[in-house]
Amino acid sequence: MMNEKRKVWLGVGSALASTLVTGQAVADSPTHYSPSTAVVAPGPVMEGEGGEGEGEGAVSVNLAENDAQFLAQLGLIRGHLWVGMKLYEQGHIDMAKTHMKHPGDELYAGLVSAFEARDLPGFADELQALADAVNNDNSAETVNNAYQALQHAISANEPIQQMSAEQVLKSISSMLVIAADEYAIGITSGEVSNVHEYQDAFGFQQITLARLDAINKSEQEKAAAEIAETRRIIEGLTSLWPTTTPAGTVEGDASRIYGAASRIELEANSL
Repeated sequence: MMNEKRKVWLGVGSALASTLVTGQAVADSPTHYSPSTAVVAPGPVMEGEGGEGEGEGAVSVNLAENDAQFLAQLGLIRGHLWVGMKLYEQGHIDMAKTHMKHPGDELYAGLVSAFEARDLPGFADELQALADAVNNDNSAETVNNAYQALQHAISANEPIQQMSAEQVLKSISSMLVIAADEYAIGITSGEVSNVHEYQDAFGFQQITLARLDAINKSEQEKAAAEIAETRRIIEGLTSLWPTTTPAGTVEGDASRIYGAASRIELEANSL
């Protein structure tokens, strides 16, 4: 399992968009390129003192001020939890436990200083309660109640209702870059090589769709065409996850997700 800090990136920059979109922005068929060259401008963000990111080769981002990237980080946590609950509901309890534990250990810790700077309550207790309910094999009712309580707690920390459609789309684009990174680890040359990372990518993709519905009404109206196109692009990726627990061969390529991220970045930049 890769270190979560490696997966926290700044938004897809214009250099990334120009790299990925040549000959692709008006076409649905994916352009194949090496994932190792996909992220051009961004670097890994490691949350540090005062909300600043730092690390060798990293590009710093201040999550206390950058709403798009703060929302993306919360989205990653939601994605882990979404796929964890999906696996739980399907009876894959051991797999579910790994996803419930993961966000609290790494992603959440990187957000604490941003919560403090933004005067937000955070949701550490609710996150722990869900992890405990699943890990202690509590009843399905207890687990579901804990999950719903956590969803409400996360919402209380999200700035999405005050954000422009442009900011939300950029946040979605960033999340899809992470999903592509995960998918590239999970599926190698059409073979399942790391099912956990494949599942992470699925959760992230699903949360990006939910983000579109959470954009405030005024911004929904102003950016209706761009939001609709973003939805079409994200929904077009769903076939990459034929099941939550694949084995053997999966006909999928991370380049499709990288391409989707770049096209959504262009939609955002057009607003």
